[in-house]
Amino acid sequence: MAFREQLGEELAGLAGKDLLRSRREVGGLQGPRIELDGREVLCLASNNYLGLAGDPRVVEGGVRALRESGAGAGASPLISGHMDVHEGFEGELARWQGSEAALVFGSGYHANIGVIAALVGSHDAVFSDELNHASLIDGCRLARARRLIFRHRDVDHLRQLLAETPAKRRLIVTDSVFSMDGDLAPLAELVAAAEEFDAEIMLDEAHGCGVFGERGEGLAAELG
Repeated sequence: MAFREQLGEELAGLAGKDLLRSRREVGGLQGPRIELDGREVLCLASNNYLGLAGDPRVVEGGVRALRESGAGAGASPLISGHMDVHEGFEGELARWQGSEAALVFGSGYHANIGVIAALVGSHDAVFSDELNHASLIDGCRLARARRLIFRHRDVDHLRQLLAETPAKRRLIVTDSVFSMDGDLAPLAELVAAAEEFDAEIMLDEAHGCGVFGERGEGLAAELG
């Protein structure tokens, strides 16, 4: 069977199971109400929780950056694409988080697949909450480390896996706020387990930033 015919059959099979997805056309600014396929609807599927996508200050900042720096970096950051606007942005982020430094990625997905693979490899182990975001799951897979999944928010299960798993490096990966359920990672208990078993924690604050902490730094800041 020809390649295109095979694809056609697979698409037809997905359509028959009501699993064939298609993109919806959204018009105008992202907000509580959006224009979808030509009509106004209430949007409950956006990650624009804080309304920043349409905030005039953010929009004007983007316009100003385009005027001053253009529409592209011209190269990767390690060649000649790390511009003064990036350096300034990363410095502001680091000060906000109270961290040594910050590194900006094009999206949260790129951050998670980039960072995890940089921290652990084939001789290491990564411990992932079973309800972690898909980007964290992909990051764990791409790192080629041994993957161990602990039950959602179950620190006792995590401790058991840590005790049973010898590895050169051990990384615990979790969301701070789980986007689909809205519940919180038991951070204090996770930190205690990490310290006991000589592991490190990678915390995805995508849904905690701007919500928790005195200055919106996230759940880690909220809990000290």
